[in-house]
Amino acid sequence: MRMSRRIAALVLALVMALSLAACQGDEEPESGSKGSSSKGSSQKEDPDWPVQIGDTDIPEAPQKVVSLSPGTTEMLFEMGLGSRVVGVSGYCDYPQAEVEKRHRCGTVLAPDTKAIREQEADLVVASAKLTQKDLIWFQQQEIPVLVLERAETMEELRQNYLDLALALMGRTAGRNHGEGYWEELEGMIREGASGGGQKAILLRQMGYGMATGDTFEGKLLEELGYVNDAAAYTGWLYDRANVAALEPDVIFADLSITVDQVKQSAIYSPVAAVKNNKVMNVDFTVFERQSPRMFETLREMGRFGGE
Repeated sequence: MRMSRRIAALVLALVMALSLAACQGDEEPESGSKGSSSKGSSQKEDPDWPVQIGDTDIPEAPQKVVSLSPGTTEMLFEMGLGSRVVGVSGYCDYPQAEVEKRHRCGTVLAPDTKAIREQEADLVVASAKLTQKDLIWFQQQEIPVLVLERAETMEELRQNYLDLALALMGRTAGRNHGEGYWEELEGMIREGASGGGQKAILLRQMGYGMATGDTFEGKLLEELGYVNDAAAYTGWLYDRANVAALEPDVIFADLSITVDQVKQSAIYSPVAAVKNNKVMNVDFTVFERQSPRMFETLREMGRFGGE
């Protein structure tokens, strides 16, 4: 009889133990307990990274950037991102004191892959497309390449500045910084928009080589409140057969053309701009690079016409 009771007690204890174990197995493990998984908490998705810009995937915040175009180099430094630039192209010359401290890494058409590898670059930026061969090399090295091609409209230019900020700072900070910086650039144009409907031309070459209506530079004159006197023509060339109709109130000329050359020219000496001493030199490279210095130049151009 005692043996039967003892067996029954053991069976009952076993059943209770199995039931308790089953209940504990159904419970969720407490956070931080030995049975919980730390993988989920340590690998939470970062809301700012990765960033995808066009076909370029940037997995995390770049710390060692190589710029292969003078324009993108200027943008990086002027936007306050120059501390991450470790290499620049052979053509980069601004800001001079900063680019002289960086390693030279070739050009868009001939990147110095050895130098780029030695700098341990984690992002390459440029303003023109690289060759297919070079792109394949960068893909093999797992180095993202961001190309910000020359803009033909203000909206395209705005997007270039936003994309550069996103690429280096991520979705949230990049968007905020990019939009804030673009607002500052647009503010410079608004400050200079005092053309007052005056007719103006932007000479790239002496004679008839000027910003026509199909050029971005021609549109920029209009942003400043000027009437582009060459708006009816295309391809950076005014029709010399209609030179009698060319009567600008203001002339902007590349640094390669002196003010005296314009004033002494048979084409321009009779026009109102020369008579009223409204001829101004501008550095055309800022338009080619579309750097922040271009906006500073535009502000001065607008103010010049309003004087």
